[in-house]
Formats: sequence, C-alpha cells, structure tokens
Amino acid sequence: MAADPYEREYRADLGAFVGTAFVMGFFFLVVAVMTVQGENDPAVKVLIPGLLIGFLVLNLGTEMWTRTYVSRHRIVKRGLCRTIATPWRGVQGIEIESGYRTRYVVIYDDLGREIALPHLRSNEVDVEKEARALREIWEKRRGPRWKPIPDIAAKISFRE
Repeated sequence: MAADPYEREYRADLGAFVGTAFVMGFFFLVVAVMTVQGENDPAVKVLIPGLLIGFLVLNLGTEMWTRTYVSRHRIVKRGLCRTIATPWRGVQGIEIESGYRTRYVVIYDDLGREIALPHLRSNEVDVEKEARALREIWEKRRGPRWKPIPDIAAKISFRE
C-alpha cells in the first residue's frame, strides 16, 4: 500500500535538537558554575541554576513536543499546552508571514484566528514550497461548497 499523499508531519530535526541542547547546556553550565562558586547568597546559588535548567528543559521539550500534522481530513497544530485541529473546510487561508529573522506559515481558520504552524519556518524548511503544497491539499480537500468568509478574507488581504 502506498503512502497517503495527503499526510505530512513537520517536527524538530533531531540533529538540530542535539546541537541546540549541547550549546545551550554548555552556556547554562558555565553560568551555573560561576553562580555557585561566586560570593552569592545561598538562595541565588540555588535559584539561578534551577531557573537555567528549567528554561533548558522547557525550551527543548517544547521543540520536541510541538509539531504540525497534515492529514486527509484536517491540519493539526500540537503545541505544548493544547492541540488545535482545523478541518480543511474550516481553513480560510494559508499564508507566509515574516518575523524578526524568519518566515513562517500560518493558517487562518473560520473563527478568524491566525494559527502559526510549528516547524514550518524558513530556518527549518522551504516555506514557499511547503505552503504551496499545503494550499494544494487544502484546495482539494475543502469541499465543493466551501466559500470564503468575507470578514476573514478581508483580514487576510489586509495582512498581505
């Protein structure tokens, strides 16, 4: 049986994850050692390393947990605290937005929410190619009776 052409999953690259973990871990280890060996209050000696370790675990855990999953029926954004599943007929637009140093893919749902899709960023994938592929799936799967919602279409065109 052939793979489903509609299924796609975007998640963190394990190689980038290990590299980031190593660099951040080394930096945090140096700061933690300097804090513990310095002439600081005992509370600071516990608090700073604890915060650094907590930040490292939260950041790396978020990168590994979050993902975008595309199927025949819906597009799913899995975040750290919640999952948003949007059926194709509920998608009003798929656009590329620009951030500080990266470009990323967002969808607009039928409630007018702008939903940034994890791991569809220019530093991870070719956003133009992937956005084009998602638009093709959306156009095939949204159904023949799909119509744009005028208020949301206006919001999307205003953002461009």
